[in-house]
Amino acid sequence: MKLQELTASAVIGAGLATSAFADPIKASDPQTVLAYFQDIGAPATLTEDSVGDPLIELQYYGTTFAIFFYGCSDNINCNSLQFYAGYTAENEISSEALNTWNAEQRYGRVYQDDEGNKKLEYDIYTGNAGVDSDDFDEMFDIWTELVESFEAVLS
Repeated sequence: MKLQELTASAVIGAGLATSAFADPIKASDPQTVLAYFQDIGAPATLTEDSVGDPLIELQYYGTTFAIFFYGCSDNINCNSLQFYAGYTAENEISSEALNTWNAEQRYGRVYQDDEGNKKLEYDIYTGNAGVDSDDFDEMFDIWTELVESFEAVLS
């Protein structure tokens, strides 16, 4: 599993992303994912992860997170995305609270590593054709709601 420690801080507002982006957003074309976030005014950088697959790092309403690309063939032609936010060990939460949060969520998941850091993840499949910007807006809104919900549990 590809993980990069990123610190998420402030609660982000749900339902704020709206893009006029016309092209489908595709994991197979990282530039379309990057352009979506640039279109909504979110500072984003396209780089690569530790195995050479595309990786987007961005900030949105005070939260830093990453988008990993999965299902890639030789670091290209990816078919899915994973939204990821990492929270440091100083954000205490019990295993019971993590399990309760996971049980109440349909789309996201959270877990804790051996050092006590929390990982929030949300996977989406874009396939070869990608998804239109309206659908990606909804997917991103789900992500922002997951972050807001989990950060509320941490506070």
